[in-house]
Amino acid sequence: MTEERPVRRSSKVKVAEFLAGLGEDTVFTKFQLFEGVPGVAQVDRRMRDLRELGWQIDNYKTDPRLQPDQYRLTAIGTRIDLGEQPKESPRQRIPAVRRREAIERAGRLCQTCGTRAGEPYPDSDQTAVLTVRLIDPAPPINTELANLSVECQQCMAGIKAGGSASSPNPDDVLARTLSLSGREERRRLYRLMQAGRPERDEVDLIFAEWLRLAREDRVDVMLKLAGALIEED
Repeated sequence: MTEERPVRRSSKVKVAEFLAGLGEDTVFTKFQLFEGVPGVAQVDRRMRDLRELGWQIDNYKTDPRLQPDQYRLTAIGTRIDLGEQPKESPRQRIPAVRRREAIERAGRLCQTCGTRAGEPYPDSDQTAVLTVRLIDPAPPINTELANLSVECQQCMAGIKAGGSASSPNPDDVLARTLSLSGREERRRLYRLMQAGRPERDEVDLIFAEWLRLAREDRVDVMLKLAGALIEED
């Protein structure tokens, strides 16, 4: 009688099985990952490979609520551990060229908060990383620029947590537009609509550069500005 050989499972399948066992919206550490999938070389890389199969696994760069050694399983993708065949994810369906076009059209700024790519956040040591998402991900996938939105990781985290992922009501937007009291405010809004991206003046740009200085240099520049303001008074 021929002895049946055990079916060998790939490292990626083992990682998928472990994560699926945790369940969605679960926070886990890198140590727990290594402990839960023993004997797998570069287990963290195998975990990242699952993102190509629709698994949404956030870290501190994409979700500022997480610590550097933490991950969050936000969404389970193709269950390759159960034999499901890989499916093309919505992100894969956005061509790289189109993603670059969307980011350039946005002026390399987050379209929600206006933070520039690579710019430090005022309340943390993180710098902004831009992501392109589908406004309406329903099939058939529409990758036209009008259906793409550019967000930084903090704004994206807010959307994942139930924030402004849905489109606003156009009547509400128009009502707020017409309610602006100053003519200059309405003119500035019209310029923004024409440009299709946030408008930053010299003060905003200088402040962004100031944030990139070392802490002692930031304090020095701020104190010298305070001295100049006192002299003006």
